[in-house]
Amino acid sequence: MRVALSSIVLSALIFATTALSASYRDISADKDSTLVYNAYICGDMPCFEIKHGKEPTLTVSFFSGSASRIILGFTLPSDIEPAQIKQCELQMQKPVQNADGAYGLSASEVEGQWDDDTVSGMTDLVPGRMVGNVIAEGGERPGPIDVTEACRDAKNGALSLLVDSDGVEVVFPSMETGAAAVLRVYTS
Repeated sequence: MRVALSSIVLSALIFATTALSASYRDISADKDSTLVYNAYICGDMPCFEIKHGKEPTLTVSFFSGSASRIILGFTLPSDIEPAQIKQCELQMQKPVQNADGAYGLSASEVEGQWDDDTVSGMTDLVPGRMVGNVIAEGGERPGPIDVTEACRDAKNGALSLLVDSDGVEVVFPSMETGAAAVLRVYTS
């Protein structure tokens, strides 16, 4: 009985020590936009040329012949070294509009210079590997997307991610509303 109790106490101490040794920081996106990819005309110009970087919402969808992606930019603090990053999670805010039922979100690395004042579907961005995904339910806030490898690979602390959906249209608040997407970075 004492051996079993000692094992339980030891396990609890190890768990508590591990939890206390890891800390985290929440880092808000410092730029965001919706990118539209289609052949439609919006007013007098192709929809993919429209800049959405200063709008209050971000839209993600994938339908026949049309896609909207969210691009997010983060600047990791200079005092966090890649080797210190134990886990890094992308947390989207609660959607302001969504389809009924479950939907999937995925995050991919993206390379290329962009600014939310000028980025559009025409911007020369190179999508990289998909780094994480999550299944979300209706109007609930999606769970975290594990983007640890992308955070560790960020060049000069700059990280850009493309967020895609599995088809349904979901609309999130943008940083212009004060509700930016967040990276939760766990370090040792």
